Amino acid sequence: MKKHFMVGVREVHVRFYSVDAENEEEAKELVNQRAPCVVDEDFLEYANELGRDTWSVEEIAGKQPSPTHDKEGHQL
Repeated sequence: MKKHFMVGVREVHVRFYSVDAENEEEAKELVNQRAPCVVDEDFLEYANELGRDTWSVEEIAGKQPSPTHDKEGHQL
């Protein structure tokens, strides 16, 4: 009998900030300091997925697995 698992896949996202600065280095430094002039644009963009060695897996006891699906997403 199959067991039900929750798999946590680690992902990297890019968070965007805007700031007025003299040049790119100053812009980076101001954002690094989270200076008062920095605006968190509250926008995230997917960058990449970390390797499987960083993932977490835990069994969910007492819960039935979801219906099995094929590669195209069709329920079997």
